[in-house]
Amino acid sequence: MLVAGGGLAAVLTFVTPHFANGKAASTLTVASVAIVVGTLCVLRPARVPAWALPLLPPFGTVLIGASTLMSHSVTDGSQLLYMWPVLLSAYFMTTRLAVVNVGLIALVYTPLAMSTLGKGGIAPSAYLVGTSVVTVLIVGNLRGHIARLLAAAAREARTDGLTGLANRRSWDEALAVELARAARRAEPLSLLMVDLDHFKRLNDTAGHAAGDAALVTVARVLAAEVREGDALARVGGEEFAVLLPGCGLADGYATAERIRTAVERSPVPVTVSLGVAAAPEHAATPAELSAAADAALYAAKDAGRNRIRVADDHSGSQRGVRRAEPERS
Repeated sequence: MLVAGGGLAAVLTFVTPHFANGKAASTLTVASVAIVVGTLCVLRPARVPAWALPLLPPFGTVLIGASTLMSHSVTDGSQLLYMWPVLLSAYFMTTRLAVVNVGLIALVYTPLAMSTLGKGGIAPSAYLVGTSVVTVLIVGNLRGHIARLLAAAAREARTDGLTGLANRRSWDEALAVELARAARRAEPLSLLMVDLDHFKRLNDTAGHAAGDAALVTVARVLAAEVREGDALARVGGEEFAVLLPGCGLADGYATAERIRTAVERSPVPVTVSLGVAAAPEHAATPAELSAAADAALYAAKDAGRNRIRVADDHSGSQRGVRRAEPERS
């Protein structure tokens, strides 16, 4: 913005007659300062200290005042420079700093214009201050709108649109983080893989709306049966994952049984099969833990569905059923 304002003033000084009102030297001096400072900020952003950033908008106001004072005119191109301190403060600074900068423009520019033009300085001062206020309001609102859009896009990128649970991308990150934390603290961690039974048959016979309703219901059951700090995700079409930090294998199995029973008693005609694996018993990495829980899940499917299997230690096989329920008819 510094480079744009100063560059435009410099170009118009050479191209447009009377732009500098006979004060080309003063206009070019101020424009050059703006260009140099702006170029340094662009080329060496890491060298700009954090405390200097809030000072940049007032610095632009000082340039405007210096241009007016040196040229004894309000038509020497200095008004072109006002755009960047106002825009900078409105978009990148807090609302308070933006308001302070607009107030500074009013305090600096208005007296200079009045001392140069007398009553004739009221009009350009009102224009500059009024435009600054409108700019702050519009750009501030635009910034808030963009922030909301970005936040919504970020949520959508990490959330399953149907169930509202985390998606596979979020799940992979959460699994890696929680498994590493559990290893550092020497705490247990259990992973449940949950899959709807005969989901394709439900879609084919009752329609996709019924299938969606079943997925939403299972997601609600999962949310109701786990603790606040546990992680839930929809990791596939009809497959869900539950991560239970601080839970050993026995607690993980108990949670799986609560989930299985709650889904079976839900109003939708669906049951679930679950595979349970735990760290460090079954795995030490996210991939190994997921593979162990998946293998247990497939064993539950092979055993007749609507039941739970637990992964065998350090292998993809299973070690028998802790408790098996008959498949729902």
